[in-house]
Amino acid sequence: MEKPTVFYVFDALCGWCYGFGHVIQKFEENYRGQVQTEVLSGGMVTGSRIGPISNMADYIRQTAPRLTEITGVKFGEAYFSEIIDKGTYISNSEPPAIAFSILKEQAADKPVTLAHSLQKLQFVEGHDFNEVETYLPLAATYGIEEATFRHKFASDDYRLKAQQEFQLVNNWGISGFPAVVCQHQDSLYLAANGFTPYEQLTATIDKILAGETAG
Repeated sequence: MEKPTVFYVFDALCGWCYGFGHVIQKFEENYRGQVQTEVLSGGMVTGSRIGPISNMADYIRQTAPRLTEITGVKFGEAYFSEIIDKGTYISNSEPPAIAFSILKEQAADKPVTLAHSLQKLQFVEGHDFNEVETYLPLAATYGIEEATFRHKFASDDYRLKAQQEFQLVNNWGISGFPAVVCQHQDSLYLAANGFTPYEQLTATIDKILAGETAG
């Protein structure tokens, strides 16, 4: 019998997803024998939303202390100095989603850890997600050669993979991140939408797995 699947829906540009990283990592570790965990890119910033980070800089500065208070996670100084303060970075969910689709092919058994490591590149280290060079050290740790990664990052195949994930998430009606969706006995259940503490997340998923929640 197939295990239920828990989908963690994140976006690389989502600070609340970065804050949720330790929660979903703990969940994956503790529930590994009960469920299969997959990670999807949500496509938070696409189409007309793509634009300079300066459009959101004031909001991010104002929200950061609250995010830290709730999640216990801090953004790195480099994120503020290199991304927020400079203001020239173009927010676009597609490039990191493309990178993530390449990386998780190589690390299919560690999607949650990979998603968090990907977000650290910007929220801790202050790197530009639009530049292929940003991902090369992470790709190397998973055994992907530089030339291979560069080729895949520029290919239409992986752009399509990213867009297909965006579309799937959109079809599920999810527009806020992070989100957790549980697929159990051919039904989908929204287990979390927005930052959710570990105890609350697991209580909800336990009810779903026990058949106590309507789909």
